[in-house]
This record gives sequence, structure tokens and C-alpha cells, in this order.
Amino acid sequence: MRSLAGRRQRQRRKTRGQSLVETLAGFMILIPLGLVAVNIITMISCSRNNSEWAEQAARAAAKRLDGSSAEKAAENAINLCTLNNVITNVVVESVNYDLSEGQVTVTTLMDVKLPVPFPGWSTVQFHNASAQPIVATPAPI
Repeated sequence: MRSLAGRRQRQRRKTRGQSLVETLAGFMILIPLGLVAVNIITMISCSRNNSEWAEQAARAAAKRLDGSSAEKAAENAINLCTLNNVITNVVVESVNYDLSEGQVTVTTLMDVKLPVPFPGWSTVQFHNASAQPIVATPAPI
């Protein structure tokens, strides 16, 4: 009888120790996956913001009569964007004011500092180009 009771007790200790090891191994996998998910969600959100801001800058540039005023209007539109701890910088990278095609293309550059930095992967840059038809061109007579 004693050997049967001792065997049951040893079996319970093994399963308790095994479940503890499984739990620790699970956390070692789940925690980094959760942190990577936070970074991915941040990158998706920032990419969407960059797209919207590039479109606003292109709309502002499309209302101007020449390339230099279009570039200033695009920069002014980008300067209205609010920066935070994650989005560290947004600039107008280029403005292509093309009267022959009747459209203006604005390219923006956004620097993003990831909330959970990993080695070699702490900042990301997003480029976005948006084209809008020029609406300030006077009609030919």
C-alpha cells in the first residue's frame, strides 16, 4: 500500500512541475509576440496617418497657381500635423507640380519611434505619395 501512495504522490509532483515549466515556456513565447503585435499596430496606425497627411498636403498644393506656392502650401499643411512620442517627424519630401498632366504629387516622409524597441529595430520611416488634380489652373479662353 505504501508504494502505491508514494507512486501517486511522485506522479502529482511531476505533473505540477511539468505544468509550471509549460507555463513559463508559454510566457516566454507569448510576451514577445504581444510586444511585436504592439509595434505592428503602431506601424499600421502611423502609416494610415501618413497617408491622410500626404493627401491633405496634396489638396492644399492643388489649390495653388504655381509650383513654389504649391510647395509652401504643402509644407504649411504638414506643419499643422500634431507630433507625439511615437511620430517624431513629418516632412514634405517632394512636390511635383505638373501643369501638363494637370496634377500635383506630394511625397511625405514620417519618422516613427516604435513603442517597444527591439535590437536594430527602434525607428521606422514611412514614405507616402498622394496625387491630386490641380484645381487652381485658369481655364483657357
